[in-house]
Amino acid sequence: MRRKVVQGGVTVQAIVGTRAAFFGFDLDAARRQDCLGFAIHRIDHDAVPLEQYWLSSFKTFASVVPQPVASQKYSTFDHPVQSFYWGDYTLEPGHHYTYRIVPRYGTAKNLTTKPGVEVTVDVTAQDPNTGTHGVYFNRGVAASQAYVAKFGAPPDQLPPPKDAAALAWLSRGLLEVIVGFIGQADSNQWALRAAVYEFTQTDVLAAFKTAHDNGADVHVVYHSVNDAQGPVNDEAVKKAGLPASMVTARTNATIAHNKFIVLCRKTAAGLDPVAVWTGSTNISEGGIFGHSNVGHAVRDPAVAAQYLEYWTELQGDPDVPTLRDWVRPHSPFDPATLTASPAIHTLFSPRHGNAPLAWYAKRFADAQVVSHITLPFGMSTDFETPLNADTGTALHYVLLDKADNNQAQWGARPQVLIAVGAVGGPDELATWATESLTGFNSWVKYIHTKILLVDPLSADPTVITGSANFSPDSTSNNDENMLIINGDTDVADVYISEYARIFQHFYARYWAAELTAANGPTTTTSFLDETSAWQTPYFAPGNRKSLVRELFSTNVEANT
Repeated sequence: MRRKVVQGGVTVQAIVGTRAAFFGFDLDAARRQDCLGFAIHRIDHDAVPLEQYWLSSFKTFASVVPQPVASQKYSTFDHPVQSFYWGDYTLEPGHHYTYRIVPRYGTAKNLTTKPGVEVTVDVTAQDPNTGTHGVYFNRGVAASQAYVAKFGAPPDQLPPPKDAAALAWLSRGLLEVIVGFIGQADSNQWALRAAVYEFTQTDVLAAFKTAHDNGADVHVVYHSVNDAQGPVNDEAVKKAGLPASMVTARTNATIAHNKFIVLCRKTAAGLDPVAVWTGSTNISEGGIFGHSNVGHAVRDPAVAAQYLEYWTELQGDPDVPTLRDWVRPHSPFDPATLTASPAIHTLFSPRHGNAPLAWYAKRFADAQVVSHITLPFGMSTDFETPLNADTGTALHYVLLDKADNNQAQWGARPQVLIAVGAVGGPDELATWATESLTGFNSWVKYIHTKILLVDPLSADPTVITGSANFSPDSTSNNDENMLIINGDTDVADVYISEYARIFQHFYARYWAAELTAANGPTTTTSFLDETSAWQTPYFAPGNRKSLVRELFSTNVEANT
């Protein structure tokens, strides 16, 4: 949901998904003098018992807390947020919240408020278990101060049951939802049809077997090419005791890169599709507990039927040319159709040519106000060319797993904002505890989602999500699937609030790491500014911070 409140010279724009809320703030010119930041109070009306408290952050005023403790947070009432955009990533789905945003004035040691200069906004987090769409992000930020404070070491270095608690925290409900989706097939009245790339996570394989043992008609097509992944999948299938009738080894693909499951009712006439599970999440420890991923349930029989038709073709283990020939008429690429709104569209691969990739790139570059993308394997020239040619005012967010060779060129304009996967620690940020990854992901360590958001804050947003990396191989060579969701602001709000969570996390770490690489380890603690000068870049024309302030406080449509 989206809600905007303007009161007492303060503007608050809320964008709320399922587990994350992102806020844009603004202050009238008359309210900026001597403002040292924003205190943020939250009430969770559905918590038992009711929870209400001032939210906290890491930064402090040096004159008040000169030696902040690593991993400790401090109340924003005493150490306010010095930013005009901010996120709360600790929401519970379906809960009703009241946020009170209070500008704080005076001096660091004597903060005050001004009567009437504050805003209260009431919001409700979405429930992903109801409605057409259920969108579920894992934590995706194993290297974080929160993880260090809670667990201190990677899961495989923790004793039980602490290792189980760490995995549950990293999953953020994603594992439970995958197992639950499969678990709906609990009798001979149901069928499951799945196509997967990595197929090794024991709980999920066990869930498929349980569904089969309960009488459901279960069949999984899995990547079994003779490469690094195929034999690992073969061994996992064997170890899990999945009968041969349940599985088809996909051997004739380049990469059988799908990650989808179709839930069907069994009828006398055959299979009646009910829903489909898709997204970027591989069925592996790394996919669920490691790098960033999303699972997306679409409870729409027509969409599920398209996936079932595609799966039926995959079951025959066709080679790439044969599958391309099938995809062309059964999953046609027609930009005029794909922009119809509101609607849910699908695109399957491999395809003849890269026309969809060029279309994605043009949509990213031609956004009216803002676009967002995640690129696990860097930006291809298909995207670089239109982005370099763009001279508009729209902002373009790029989230990379690792630095791109050409980002100095395409990222030079202030309208392009870049974050890259990185860990933090005392070398980069003096008061931080040392962060570490899970070790589950050897190749793509941080960002695995394949997300493109086009004007997600508008009244007619586009969300593109699925298994395909935005690359030529994913378009023309691999087994892939993508959803294109137009005109659904609720879906867009989940994706943009989670994108903001992950982007902001890595943005600070990446740029701190860049400064460390250039200047050596830091010995300087980052403190809050004890004057109102912290506001200056947020109101400097053309400054990135000013552009982002305007975006999130002014350019959000369809508020309730």
